[in-house]
Amino acid sequence: MTNSDEIMMTRYLFGELSEAEQAQMEERYFADRPSFNRLVQLETQLLDDYARGRLSAEMRERLERTYLHNPNRRGRLKFSNALTARFDEAAASAAAGKSGSRSTSLWFRIWSLLTGGPKALRFTMAVALLGFASLSVWLFIESQRLRRELARTRDTQSVQAQQQREAERQLASERGRGQQLTDEVERLRAEAKLLPEPTGRIASLLLIAREARGTETGAPPTLIISRQTTQVRLELRRSENEYKSYELGLQTAGGKEVLHRRHFRPMSVKSGAAFVFTLPASQVAPGDYMLMLKGYTPDGALEDVSQSLFRVEKK
Repeated sequence: MTNSDEIMMTRYLFGELSEAEQAQMEERYFADRPSFNRLVQLETQLLDDYARGRLSAEMRERLERTYLHNPNRRGRLKFSNALTARFDEAAASAAAGKSGSRSTSLWFRIWSLLTGGPKALRFTMAVALLGFASLSVWLFIESQRLRRELARTRDTQSVQAQQQREAERQLASERGRGQQLTDEVERLRAEAKLLPEPTGRIASLLLIAREARGTETGAPPTLIISRQTTQVRLELRRSENEYKSYELGLQTAGGKEVLHRRHFRPMSVKSGAAFVFTLPASQVAPGDYMLMLKGYTPDGALEDVSQSLFRVEKK
């Protein structure tokens, strides 16, 4: 293992690589067993040096920052310390009388136990060390991968939430613009009604809808038609607009039909609905008239809505 490989592995174990570098390293470790084994060996060596105080202050601070703030890796550090102490005890017992021989690393002590220590102890401790080290590194790599996937998922959710908020904001803006346009149309209609009409050309009458079975009191409203009048404009106002469409019928008091409109749709105004229509003045003779309004139900039937009585006089 080259010095640059060891530096990259050390930075990986200490969590100092970028996300892209970590992903590249993990792909390499999962695909290349020797590289994974070298990573396990390097981590074991670092933990051994930490337990024996052989790390520099800078390396010790980097290792503690990584291991002491992670519960799983903190347990790995404690296990390594305990295992190192046990190896020292076993190695001291196996090397009694050989004061000149000195262990320089954890791997040297493992070799000593494998060649000269009690057979059961050698086998148990070697399997425990290698198994725990491999599992620890694999869990660390897997946790790093899952953490990045979680971060990507959160980023995706954040983008989706931002897009939803933007769509809701645009929808609210469009609704506001729609309401502004409606208000502007109503304003223009109101202004148009205030404009002076050509004298003697159009005769207008405003009626207020009453219930179809209601009784009217007082004199009915009167529409005055002069000799110069060419058009009659009738407007029926109603406070409600609960039907999809309506039927309008205009009759004389004697029952003669003057006008009949089916599936008529009113204009929406602030006060409710306005039914506006015109007809030639020649069709309207002096006398009493009844304007009948009916509404279409969802099944196509007609319901009586209102009846409005008015009088026509000509001058």
